[in-house]
Amino acid sequence: MEAAVQKQVSPGSQRDPEIIALRTQLASQGHTKHLLAKTDMMTMHIHCYAPKGGENGLHAHVKEDHVFVCLQGEAVFRGIGGALPALMKHQAVFIPKGCQYSFSNETEEPCILLRFGASPDGYGSERIDPQGKPIAGRAHQKNAIAPVMIEGAFFE
Repeated sequence: MEAAVQKQVSPGSQRDPEIIALRTQLASQGHTKHLLAKTDMMTMHIHCYAPKGGENGLHAHVKEDHVFVCLQGEAVFRGIGGALPALMKHQAVFIPKGCQYSFSNETEEPCILLRFGASPDGYGSERIDPQGKPIAGRAHQKNAIAPVMIEGAFFE
């Protein structure tokens, strides 16, 4: 009979599971991003992209793999080779670190995406353009559109 190997855990280092509400206010313009959970290796955000909105031009995350899950609406993702089929409700797209991509919401309705990111430092925000030059995130670019919320309208 093999002996059981027990991992010693110091008090206070254990965490309990958490239930997270997937709720966000809808936007008629711009984009919203809310952090739902974070560990030292991953993040989970909920995003609302207004109609005819989307992510900045082609870019890659240097240290972060991520997954977008479509909860409402649709998004068109593009890579170096062009557009993928529209990402629809209950579908996901996997984007490994270094993969150049952009996306947009081409519809007349808000698009809700759940975004999981995993990196060695917990938040791989460093971005590069297709030529390998560092670029700012969408919200920090000079042409960023401020979000306009739809009063009383929520994804939940």
